[in-house]
Amino acid sequence: MTQDYRAKTLGDAYNISNFIPLQDEDLEKYYYDLSEVRKTEAIDSINFILSVAEPETTQTILFAGHRGGGKTTELKRLEKKLEDKYFIIYFMADEELDTNDARYTDLYLVIIKQVEEHLRKKNITLDKRLLQGFEDWFKEITKENEETVERSVSVEAGGQLGSQTPIPFLVKLWVKLLAQIKGSAKNKKIIRETLEKDISRLKADINALLRDGTKKLREKYPEYKGILIIVDNLDRVPPDVGKHLFFEYAAQLQELDCNIIYTVPISVAYSTENVGNTFDQNPHTLPMVNIYQYDSQETDLPHNNRHLKAMAEIIAKRVNTDILFESEQDLLEIAKASGGHVRQLMRIMRTACMTAGSRGHSKINNDDVDYAIKQEQFNFERVIPHQHYEILAKVCQSKNLEKNETSQAILYNTSVLEYNGTNRWNYVNPVIKRSDLFKEALNRSQESGN
Repeated sequence: MTQDYRAKTLGDAYNISNFIPLQDEDLEKYYYDLSEVRKTEAIDSINFILSVAEPETTQTILFAGHRGGGKTTELKRLEKKLEDKYFIIYFMADEELDTNDARYTDLYLVIIKQVEEHLRKKNITLDKRLLQGFEDWFKEITKENEETVERSVSVEAGGQLGSQTPIPFLVKLWVKLLAQIKGSAKNKKIIRETLEKDISRLKADINALLRDGTKKLREKYPEYKGILIIVDNLDRVPPDVGKHLFFEYAAQLQELDCNIIYTVPISVAYSTENVGNTFDQNPHTLPMVNIYQYDSQETDLPHNNRHLKAMAEIIAKRVNTDILFESEQDLLEIAKASGGHVRQLMRIMRTACMTAGSRGHSKINNDDVDYAIKQEQFNFERVIPHQHYEILAKVCQSKNLEKNETSQAILYNTSVLEYNGTNRWNYVNPVIKRSDLFKEALNRSQESGN
C-alpha cells in the first residue's frame, strides 16, 4: 500500500505549499507530471543532445522560461536521467553571485571553483603545475598572498569540504575574490577590471584546468562522458544583466571546455538582437501550462478544464484536498488565478492556507481563496508602472508582445506570460486582469479600436 504523504491540516498544507523546488525524496513524493498539458520538448531536447554527445565533446545549452515556472524541478529530473553519463555539478547562481549585477568574469571564477571543489571531493586533484602557474598569475595581478588571504577567508571556507586533500591557496583566493565581488562595489570594480585586462590568460588557464580535470575524471570513472555544469537561477538576472551575459559576452560563455546548461530569463528571447545569433543553439524554452482555450479574436479567453485540473493536481499531490477544501471549485479558482505558473499557484495556495487558519476555519472556503488571489493582485499593482497598463491591454487583445526593453521588463516581472502549443502566444497574468487599472486601460483600448 502506497503511503499517503499529503497534508491533512492547514498548518501542514501551509508548510508543504512552499516555493522550494522539488528534489531527492520530495521529487518522488510530490512531483506531478505535466507532460500531457505542457510541452516538454525543451527538457526532452536537452536530454537528447547530452545523451547522444560523444565523450569529451562540449555543449553550451540555454534553458529559458519564466521565473518560478518549474525549471529547477525539471532540471533536477534531468540530473537524475544523466547522472550515469556525466559528472554533474549543479549550483544556484544567486547563492554564488550578485544576480542583480553579475558579469561573465564572475561566472568564470564560480565555475572553476565549483569544478575544483567537486573533483577534490572525489579525490581527484588538478595538475599542480597548472595550479601553480595560475596561482602565480593571480598573486601578481591581485597583489594577494597567503597571509592576506588567510586573514579574510573563514576557517569554514578553508576546511576540508569533505575531502582528505587540503584546499589549495588558489581556491581560497577565489573564495575571497568572489566574496569581495558580492560585497563591495569598489572591490567589485577593481577585481573585474583586473581580470578583464588579461581575459585571454584567465580563460586559457581555466580551460587547461577543465581539460585536466575531465581527463583525470574519465581515467577514474570511464563511464562519464565528461563534466556537466548546471547553472540554475541565472534566469533571475534583470534584463540589463541578461543583455551583458547572453548578448555582449555570449562568446565568452561558450568558450569554457565543459558542458554547461545556463538557465536564462525568458525576456532574453524577446530581444531584437536574437539570442540564436549569439549562441550555437536557440534557447530551449519551458512554457507555462496553457490553462486557456486559445482564440486570437477573444479578449477574455475561456479555460481549458482538463489543463486547469492538472494545475489543481499539483496541489492535490501535496495536500488532501477533500479534507482541506470546502469545494473543488475553490481549488479550481486557485488554478485559474495561477495562469499556469507553478510558483504563483503555490503562493496563492499558501496564502489561502494562512488566511483560513488565521480565521479559525478548518477548511479553505471561497472567501479565503478570494482574499489570497486579491493579495497576489495587490502585489502586482504595487510594482506595475501606470504606463504599462496600456501595453498589457493590447497584449490581452492581440496575444502578442513587442520585442523591446519594456516587453522584457513585463516578462521579467511576469505581468505577461508565454504559452505555446500549435501557436506561441502571450497573455496577461490573470490576477492583473482583475485590477481596475487594467480594466480601464482595456476599455480605452477597445473604444479607440486598437
